Amino acid sequence: MVGVDYGIVVPVRNEAALLPLTVLRLLSATAGENARIVWVCNGCSDDSAAIIRHLAGPDAEVIVLPLPGKIAALQAGDTALGDLFPRFYVDADCWIGPGGLAPRVHALHAGDADLVAPALDYDVSRSSWLSARIAACWLALPHGSSLAYSMVLGVSAAGRARWGRWPDVTGDDIFVSATIPAARRLRIAGALATSFAPADFAGWIRMRARWRRGEVELAAMGLSVPRHPRQYRALFSQLLRPDTAIGAWAFVAARLAAQHQARPSATTAWLPDRRVNGRD
Repeated sequence: MVGVDYGIVVPVRNEAALLPLTVLRLLSATAGENARIVWVCNGCSDDSAAIIRHLAGPDAEVIVLPLPGKIAALQAGDTALGDLFPRFYVDADCWIGPGGLAPRVHALHAGDADLVAPALDYDVSRSSWLSARIAACWLALPHGSSLAYSMVLGVSAAGRARWGRWPDVTGDDIFVSATIPAARRLRIAGALATSFAPADFAGWIRMRARWRRGEVELAAMGLSVPRHPRQYRALFSQLLRPDTAIGAWAFVAARLAAQHQARPSATTAWLPDRRVNGRD
């Protein structure tokens, strides 16, 4: 149990199919804790807001924005929480185990870090065989296993003070990890943050294209995504091993194909991949 007050912002965009899973998991993960959860539905054409209120109770804090935009949703959540820190930004299509936030809250409250995140995992139960192999490849690479900050991000007041209003970027998660210095970032082992892997190879291409657009936007801002020095060596090793070669070569192919889809452009609309769901 955490005796520290903390806030959670959950941007929601047409997540009706997954909310019965993710809302209940988030409530379970924060049971008995002093967590204030703000769901921000933005431009939803489904009944996401009603589902959240049904699952979390009539007192659930749900903000409804008429237009789609994850950045606007994050900003609205920040405004609602005011000066409440630590603060977590949680993707609406991911889940974390019971008590999974507690050690991350403690790390932020104690000043051990300004950005924390759990280890990541993919649920491949709805994915093709090839997509599952790609997911295994990415999770085993140094970036996926130790450097990626995604799905669930926790920041301290000092960490959040490193930027003002959210910039209009495609990759909010990589923006945060690029803004906070490496010495103040911490991935904590334990409960995993999990989301469904893309349903198929095309889903990986779309996801990688979004990632690439985010990188280009960060470069224009003078920022860069954290890199692991052994990433390419580890990928090369997977390409050569019989048990990992198919997934690794498919991962490389998806990256190459994504280069042609990625275009640097600021956007206020967002819609996660739902065939089934992608995260980089």
